[in-house]
Formats: sequence, structure tokens, C-alpha cells
Amino acid sequence: AFRGMIEQSAQFFRKEKQGNVAFSRGLENGKFGLGVGAALLVTSLALSPISSAGESSSPSRAPTVTVKKAAQKTPAKASRSKASKKSIPPSALKASLDRKGGKPKPRPGAPPKTARVNPSKPVLPPLPPPDEEEGAILPASPAFVGLDLPTANQALFSRNQVADFYQPTSSGRIISAGFGCVRNPNFWGSFTRFHEGIDIRSVQRDEDGEPRDPVRSMGEGRVAYANRDTGKSNYGKYVVVEHDLFGPRFYSLYAHLASVDDRVEPGQSLSRSARLGIMGRTSNEFRIDREHAHLHFEVDLMANDRYAGWSRKRGQGEPNHGLFNGANLVGVDPVRFMQFLQVNPDLGIGDFIAREPVAFRVLAPRQGDFSWVRRYPFALSRKPTEADKAWEISMTYYGLPIRVTPRRREEIPETAWKALKAGVWPLTFANAPLLRANTAAEVVIRKGDRWRLGDKGREWMSLLMF
Repeated sequence: AFRGMIEQSAQFFRKEKQGNVAFSRGLENGKFGLGVGAALLVTSLALSPISSAGESSSPSRAPTVTVKKAAQKTPAKASRSKASKKSIPPSALKASLDRKGGKPKPRPGAPPKTARVNPSKPVLPPLPPPDEEEGAILPASPAFVGLDLPTANQALFSRNQVADFYQPTSSGRIISAGFGCVRNPNFWGSFTRFHEGIDIRSVQRDEDGEPRDPVRSMGEGRVAYANRDTGKSNYGKYVVVEHDLFGPRFYSLYAHLASVDDRVEPGQSLSRSARLGIMGRTSNEFRIDREHAHLHFEVDLMANDRYAGWSRKRGQGEPNHGLFNGANLVGVDPVRFMQFLQVNPDLGIGDFIAREPVAFRVLAPRQGDFSWVRRYPFALSRKPTEADKAWEISMTYYGLPIRVTPRRREEIPETAWKALKAGVWPLTFANAPLLRANTAAEVVIRKGDRWRLGDKGREWMSLLMF
């Protein structure tokens, strides 16, 4: 208690003019006992001397002069008090223990007693310091349930070398190799380009500097599509593998390959880590130099199994690559998906998608066959009835359907119903902070104080609902 009084007093006397005057008035009015007040005054000034800068900013008063004298004497007093504590006679200490009973407690900070070393037994080497293990590559095989990374680059499992896993663009920003709105920042620092996948760095090069990394299937499945013609896609040479793991089917895509193995043909069954080709830098849209060669890797779902009919109806003719055109595949973040399976080994891709944050909800008329809910029934919140007139689709900021809820006429606001009748897909909810942070997706845009589907969003909805 006395120590607490000392600390409070020290804080009180650190103040300049106001504190000194208040204490003086307190003494004059008899609010403090003379003896206690004097003791606290001397002790606090000894523990907390005022600096010269503080002194110069305060008027010249008697308390200030006293502070200097007390501060000069403080070291001597402190040394005498420490010496007196160390020189307690053993007899006095024993008598004190006899009165209180029990054994003396060890002082705080005293080193613990250690056992004597037996020279006849070998001494175990010490554990390596933590910083020597920080760069260790963790085992890859058991890390993600049933899935592997598609190349020999396993730095994603490293404690402090994760950056060596990603191949950034020429900008040098590691984030540019990740999934999402991560590319082409504007003047205000907002990214203006969406990247639907991740780019994995090469770790094996030939004498000319070209990548030689074998690319392997992330898990068991079958070859869904293989493109060997660089001029037909900005993916260059690429392979799509269909996986029937963890519930509904999903697809993994491997792009910019230098070559595709001869045995890789549609329908070919694949074992886990089966070889698909060699990493490269092929594309028909942009040039990838040797330094930035990489594997573009995606985990996708199919938008509509009537994609070819949709393309023809829009006057675009027969699409290249059929159902496995990039426009008909919508991805999830591969790294987050694999990490989700690591933590939740009994769940699947439907469970992962159901936990994605909703960026907006959009209404669409219920008519014909809805390919998405047929292929991915996990998205349907309840079984539709004849009374349901519309679908309310909850989506991510880039348009991945998370949940589909049938809606009856009485559940639809009048303004939204009129918009549906006029051929418009109205929004019923918008997560403004999430949409503002991901404007590069351009599925939903803001006009005035309202959010609505942009051109890309309307095209995407027409494909989903075809």
C-alpha cells in the first residue's frame, strides 16, 4: 500500500505548476498530515527527479530547488538501502522464519536448481534454434487431403519462403500471382484486373533458362480436355482435369504449358500426381518471357453445360475448346480451397463455396432448366415448388453462385418484380465494402448511390440462365 502511495505521489509531482500549487494548498488546508505529506514529498522527488527542460519551463519556486537536492542524494540512499538488505544476519532471518513458520521462498528471478551432470552418460545435443528451422520445407504429401501441388515447387508449405512459390508479373508484386483483384493498380492504389487462378514459379531450368518443371494432376480424375494449339487460347497449351472427389465434380486447369504429354487425351484416367506436361510460357494474347515463365493453375466449376448453344445464339459461332473454354469456367481460390480441405478433411468443394462471403444477391425469373442447380445441388437452399416464380442467387464479388433460393411472388418486392418483367436482373442486396474493395471484377458496378449489374455481370447472368 505504501509503495502504491509513493507511485501515485510520484505521478502527481511530475506535473509542473498546477501540481505543485495543488499540493501546497492541500497542505495549507490540512488535507494531508504533515508527517506523511513530507515523507511522500521527499520519496516521490527522489524517485522521479524533474529534468532541466521541465525546470526551465516552470517558475522558480522553493519546491523546484528542493527537487535538485533530493535528486543528488538519491543514489547514495539507494545504495545504502540495498546494502542493508544484503547484510541481514542469518540468525535474524532464522528467527523471522521461526515466527512465521515454513521454509523461505526463493527470490523472484533466482535461477532454478539444476541436476548435476553425470559424466558417464552421453549428453543430448541441444535443439536447433527456431530461426534455423524457419526456412524448412514441410512435407507436401499429407498436407492437403487427397490433393497435391501440381509441380515440384513446394515452397507454399515453407514457414518463411512462401514468396518463392508464386511467380509475380513484371511488376514484381507477389500479390499479382495470387487469386482475385490483384493486378494493374491505378493512381489511387486500387487494382483494375481480376486474376482467376494462381501463378506458380519454376524451380527447374535447362541450360538455356527455359523451365523444365513437370506438371502433374493435383489428384485422381480423368482428362476432360487438352489443347495443344497455342494460337487458340490466351491459356496457350493447357489441360483440364475433372475430379470426382469430395462430393460434386470440379475441374483443375493447367495453362501456359510448353508441351502436353502424348498420353494425355480426353477420357484418360489419371492417378494422383500423374504427369500432364512441362511448364512453359505459351499464350496467344501476350508474351511471357523466360524469367516470368510459370504454371497458371485454377480450380473451377462449370457455368453451363449448354455453353455452345449460348455462344451460337449470341452470334459468336462455335466456341473454341467447347465446354472447357475459359469463359465457361468459374474458379475458386486454389490455395484457400486446399487449406480448407486440410482443416476440414470430411468436407468438399460445396462446403467450401457455401462459406464464401456473399457480395450481392440478384433475382432471375424461374424458367426452363437451371443448369447450375442441376449440376451443383448443394447450392439450392430448398426444393422449388410451382408457386416459386424467381431465383434469388447469392454470389461472390466475381459472380460465383453460392446459394440459390426459390422465391414466391409475395416474397418479391414490387419494384423488383416490375424489373423482372421488363427483362432486368435486379439486385436485392449489395455488400458495399466488399464490392468497393473488388471493383476490378466488374460484375457489379455503382451508378450514383445504387449498385447494379455491369456489362460483364449481365453477360454472365445470361450464360448462367441460358
